[in-house]
Amino acid sequence: MSLIGRLRAHVVDLTPLRVSRDFRLLFLGKSVSDFGDEIVAVAVPFQVYSITHSTLAVGLLGLCTLVPVLVSPILGGAMADAVERRRLMLTTHVLLTLMSLLMAFNASLSHPRLWPLYVFDTLAAGVYTFNRPAVSTWPARLLPIDLLPSSNALEAGFHTLAHIAAPLLAGALLVTIKPAGAFLVDAASFLAVIAAVWAMRPSPPAHDAPSLSWQAIVDGFRFLKGKRNVQSVFAIDLNAMVFGFPEALFPAIAERLHRLHGGFGSGAVLGMLYAAPAAGAFLATAFSGGAKHVRLQGRAIMMAVVVWGAAIVAFGFSRTLWLSIVTLAVAGAGDMVSGIFRMTILQSAVEDRIRGRLDGIGMAVWATGPSLGEFESGLVATFTSVPFAVISGGLLCIAGVGVLRLLVPGFARYDARDPEP
Repeated sequence: MSLIGRLRAHVVDLTPLRVSRDFRLLFLGKSVSDFGDEIVAVAVPFQVYSITHSTLAVGLLGLCTLVPVLVSPILGGAMADAVERRRLMLTTHVLLTLMSLLMAFNASLSHPRLWPLYVFDTLAAGVYTFNRPAVSTWPARLLPIDLLPSSNALEAGFHTLAHIAAPLLAGALLVTIKPAGAFLVDAASFLAVIAAVWAMRPSPPAHDAPSLSWQAIVDGFRFLKGKRNVQSVFAIDLNAMVFGFPEALFPAIAERLHRLHGGFGSGAVLGMLYAAPAAGAFLATAFSGGAKHVRLQGRAIMMAVVVWGAAIVAFGFSRTLWLSIVTLAVAGAGDMVSGIFRMTILQSAVEDRIRGRLDGIGMAVWATGPSLGEFESGLVATFTSVPFAVISGGLLCIAGVGVLRLLVPGFARYDARDPEP
């Protein structure tokens, strides 16, 4: 095979987009929506900090979303199997559009109110995570099973690019058309989703799908009993996010870097800080070809989380913009490597009959961690300092890996050739 042929073999596979019209529409709508979500993820904390100049106030955004992201995906996972998915997506995105329009109105006031930002973040988190299980499992109905890895790679790749580009665009929007304009862009992205999903064929539940019931949800949690490796996958991610997730401090750090070095506005610096972890994650994805050869995947996760924690510690010591961006990029790369193997373990060590409900539980865990992390970092920074909150969080993240190694020694020995049944 020629060099060009070998390189082409590693380029992302576009076959799913060619063979399924409905997948193309779903991919297009979800991709545009991801862009809007990432813009608002920068605009909301920026506006909260602009109004209050308080890291605790920004951290409270994470506390507001804690209950919705813990409960909604579990209910949404059960709902996704029991209702017609097209109608579910249309309904949720109409609600999200109205909410963004209301936030644009609040941001356009001469003195924007603070409380609507908390209400919006709470409701948006609940609707988004409720909708997520239906969206993430829909491609399995649209594509043959052998194309699912390619569809997952397509979605992960674009999602990472959105994490890079959207925060940078958000920084520019906050300078030019202000937060009100950023919320209008988000509303427009939801309209694109509605148009794309409207053009898709209906997707009714399977004939043997379980009805929505508490028993089905409880059975998903019962499955976790005794599954130490699956439990460890959830625990190590919670450890990394609760202690090593300082995004609530980004507005304060951006303002400090702007004062120290000038040049870029604080909004532009904030966008760079949000984009940096995604840039590192994208590079990790681009060079992930050897991941399929890694057998000790539990150990790989632990090492990746240590890299994440160490990079966060270095970020806490940074006093220059370029070093802050580099350390956050390294952290993002570590998180991506951890994520690759966490998903692999869940896919291989979980029975097929329970994967849908486990997806909802996993979404709840992965969304809860950042919410707690934002509150933890904002609270610690309020009573100490921003650098101390970042550095101590990174050190606690590393220490948490050591505690997990002592409590569950088998996780480090997890072998992909013999996954937990």
